[in-house]
Amino acid sequence: MTLTLATFNVKDLLEPQDDGERQVLGAKLAWIAGMVRACDADVIGLQEVGTVELVRAVLERLDGHAYGEPVMGTADARGIRCALLSRVPVVEARVHTAESLPFPVFREGDPAPFGTRIPLRRGVVHARVQAPGLGLVDVLVVHFKSSRSVPARDESGRELPATNARMRSEATIRSLVWRAAEALYVRRLVGDLNDVPGSPAVRAVRGEGDGELFDCAAGVDARARFSAMHEGRRTQIDHVLASIGLYAHLAEARFLNEDLREHAPVRPPPGGVSGGALELPTVDSDHAPLVTRFG
Repeated sequence: MTLTLATFNVKDLLEPQDDGERQVLGAKLAWIAGMVRACDADVIGLQEVGTVELVRAVLERLDGHAYGEPVMGTADARGIRCALLSRVPVVEARVHTAESLPFPVFREGDPAPFGTRIPLRRGVVHARVQAPGLGLVDVLVVHFKSSRSVPARDESGRELPATNARMRSEATIRSLVWRAAEALYVRRLVGDLNDVPGSPAVRAVRGEGDGELFDCAAGVDARARFSAMHEGRRTQIDHVLASIGLYAHLAEARFLNEDLREHAPVRPPPGGVSGGALELPTVDSDHAPLVTRFG
């Protein structure tokens, strides 16, 4: 018997707020359903979904599917969250949340470097599934902060525009620290880590030595090993990382990226700065699914 795991950031599956979004929603639900069908995964982790009703609407477009009730995570301020679909038995499910994320100190007794400034914006969905022939498998679905820079804020919380090279560099470092804190919070996962395999965040998730996780896409031909496109560059920012016990059964990994395209740049909101950036509604996603098979 085999177990197929997949991860897929569907991009902004949210309740429509205007006529443009309402016009796109039906086609988007059908497109996502088609991609889920193409994944043909026993367990699939989804990112950037809104309400459970929208996820159910995707399933309604999958004739004869065997997926159970979606396991939904907690949403960020924009309303997006992680979810998990399974057509193998879910023995246990929970959502990991935290008001803030700690960060390592250099010496015991040092104060917390960032206090409570680093939030876990989207809860981590955790399901233990019964995989035929493999036994119990823990699957965690995550969506790390994007690599977009994080501007400083004044005492009132208002974002401060980066007006020079130093401020822009500091904003980049804040983004990296945020993703690193998320990486230290959770391990064993599938999801959108918003970073490449050799990055500090992904290396922190994987760890070293006892308990190390293994990149299930490492054996994919380099020409096909990408899940996103940005400024003409192909990158892998979506991952399935497995324990040595599960990794030993890896039979196949593939990205469904044949039709992946680069999306329009993010546009800032009226009168806003980078933190509240908006994107025009699209039917397709700016991420490609990663599908892995174990057996």
